Amino acid sequence: MTPYCNAKTKLFITFVVLILCVSACKKDAGSVGADFVGVRNGFSTVLDTSFELKAYTVKMDSLVSSKLTALALGSINDPEFGINNAAIITQVSLPGNEFSWGGATKLDSVVLQLRYRNAKQQDGTALPNYYGDKQAEHLFKVYLLNENLNIDSNYYANRKYKTDGIEMGSFRGKLNFEDSVAVSLGSQKTKIPPCIRIPMNATFRNLLWEGETKGFFSTNLKFKEAFKGLVVVDESATTANQGAIVYIRLTSDYTSLTAYYKDSLAAAFPIVGGLRGSEASYNYYNQTNVPANLMQAPFTGEHRDKGYVQSLNSTKLRIEIPNLANLISNPKIKLALNGAEILFTPLPGSFDDKYTLPSSISLVGSDSTGKNIFLKDQFTESGLYYGGTLINNTYRFNIVRHLQNILIETKKQNGFKDYGMNLIIRADDPVSAQRIIFDTRRNNGTFKLKLTYTVIK
Repeated sequence: MTPYCNAKTKLFITFVVLILCVSACKKDAGSVGADFVGVRNGFSTVLDTSFELKAYTVKMDSLVSSKLTALALGSINDPEFGINNAAIITQVSLPGNEFSWGGATKLDSVVLQLRYRNAKQQDGTALPNYYGDKQAEHLFKVYLLNENLNIDSNYYANRKYKTDGIEMGSFRGKLNFEDSVAVSLGSQKTKIPPCIRIPMNATFRNLLWEGETKGFFSTNLKFKEAFKGLVVVDESATTANQGAIVYIRLTSDYTSLTAYYKDSLAAAFPIVGGLRGSEASYNYYNQTNVPANLMQAPFTGEHRDKGYVQSLNSTKLRIEIPNLANLISNPKIKLALNGAEILFTPLPGSFDDKYTLPSSISLVGSDSTGKNIFLKDQFTESGLYYGGTLINNTYRFNIVRHLQNILIETKKQNGFKDYGMNLIIRADDPVSAQRIIFDTRRNNGTFKLKLTYTVIK
């Protein structure tokens, strides 16, 4: 009997043969070293660490602080950066339309209650609720806002708030971040999570008490016309290396202006600000006593051996590569970038348990005015490849797409245009008051750009 194959069998055999051929081809190509392939084609692969980096500190771009996941509050006196202050400006709402004191004859007390952030990182570990000296003594004061806010508006962190300067409440002392707070309502006692509780004074209590008789409690709109909002500031007189910034969650049920009356009743005037909030709110950041030589102007600054980066709208580090144009100076030579890694190392001795380092930072691009823009590597590559995480006391970034794009556009436009990069601590996700001092000495092994490229002649 003569063996034969039907159509399906022939198709199967053909498919298997093709798979084997493709596998053999891949194996053969993979077994040839990259250097050998380069030689056969006239290519040469170069690892180049000779590019000189220029680094200097400039003012951080102003940021929108009305849509943050948490808000910062406090004051910290850092001799390297100056005094950094963070204030909270927020609206307050009625407990409900046509709210009434229910026949009470007075208010027993009113307390502004601010819940700590109480959030976790992506890996499940808890985010800190403060930065700086945990044992710092604070002097928080509350004022009435003297201007209207709009929930649909964006408010920048450098926007100065308006008040009449009349104090409405205050707290002086150290903060407790771990223990719950005992609250009494008549004979009943309850415990709430750790919070900042600022007692409001008699002036404010009288204003709030009169709200019902003056018709301010009829609707939320009427209430906000009369009580435009609250301004909470830290007026602590800190000296060098004193103070702290704490993080507040405005979307917590425990964050509110709470009025106690009739000995056993309480009314919570809700404060729901920040990201996805129903009340307009924003952070105001202010730096004073900043060292005179700390910051320079973008594009004209001179290289410094120390680089200063701080969050809360403070400073960022400009990175420029003055001799990058040398890569394309010879029109007869073409090249393709295979890799580009830039390394940043915090200066030894500049950080400790008080001045902790961020777990990650961002390297972004710059436009023609020096303002931040995204790098191509941030969009097209995974976060693990792009980098920015603190590992072995070093932050590393892969920026090959960014630099390759500069070289391509330079060829197209027949002129070199590189606006540099900016190293920043992100404004949110999470909100942080941290800072870093980088060792930016040239040729010391910790601040460098490593380029790998293929030269095609």
